[in-house]
Amino acid sequence: MRKLLMLSLLLLVLLPAACTTPPLDDDDAAGLWVEYVVEPAPPRRDLLNACEWATVSAGFPPGSRDEGRGSVTSGWDVHLRPYSKKGLRWQGILKVVIREDGSTILKARVLTERNMEINETMNPAAAEWERTDDEPARARVLMQHVLSQLHISG
Repeated sequence: MRKLLMLSLLLLVLLPAACTTPPLDDDDAAGLWVEYVVEPAPPRRDLLNACEWATVSAGFPPGSRDEGRGSVTSGWDVHLRPYSKKGLRWQGILKVVIREDGSTILKARVLTERNMEINETMNPAAAEWERTDDEPARARVLMQHVLSQLHISG
């Protein structure tokens, strides 16, 4: 009985650490972020709501929202092709950053992955995705969708 109690306590301690995901990397070397200074900034909750709607209106499937990080990540927009290494998928990431001086920065990034599967190129279960360069043009479009949600002309 004591071993069971110790095991359950250990799981309670380790489970939150296992469920958390690492923070998004803001390093420019890790990706191409498009930034916009929002002045005056609405409440953070409203910005995140606008980000969620913007990802859908920009053509991405619904994804997830992380209040702690202040980020919205879309689902993958998948485009499979019958030719090898031609299938692509994109994922939009929006992040709200409040700086120490009180200014609010809105960041957008679009990740791109290529399907490297050679034989079953149209089978999503067989796809082998490999990261490629970010899509800054699509990130700018995503940013414009956010700004239109906030009624800001960028």
